[in-house]
Amino acid sequence: MALTRQEEIVLNFIAAYRESWPVDLAAALQPLAEDAYYQIVVPTIAPVVGRDKILAEHLLMKQKATEQRHDMKSWGSNGNTVFTERVDWSRRNGKWSAVPLVAVFDLNDAGQIIAWREYLDLINISRSHGMTADALIESLDLDAHAGPGA
Repeated sequence: MALTRQEEIVLNFIAAYRESWPVDLAAALQPLAEDAYYQIVVPTIAPVVGRDKILAEHLLMKQKATEQRHDMKSWGSNGNTVFTERVDWSRRNGKWSAVPLVAVFDLNDAGQIIAWREYLDLINISRSHGMTADALIESLDLDAHAGPGA
């Protein structure tokens, strides 16, 4: 079965993160609309709004998780919404941890990603990093990058 246009856009976007952090994070985020939002843990963590703020958040995440990669498991779509299932791997404090998640992407008619929401088990991830969930959230410093209403 052929990929839809929306699936192709999202899978190409995520592929930039497949083996490691993209060398040029700003370029990797170009498929996002200028006013896109990224919610790293739905519903626990408020969305980061705006491509520039998402870039700042990814730069901070890169400092905390020095290496990362992912294994794409499955995907599907309904109109301008694309669902992906993958396992991210992040290296933090010298230890690799698996991060199973489902990510949902909404695209506008121009093919730009306007929303990126990730659903995962924050308790499991924080334990795998040897932290409490609160300590993991605090370490992300998301308040510094959150958009209005966050």
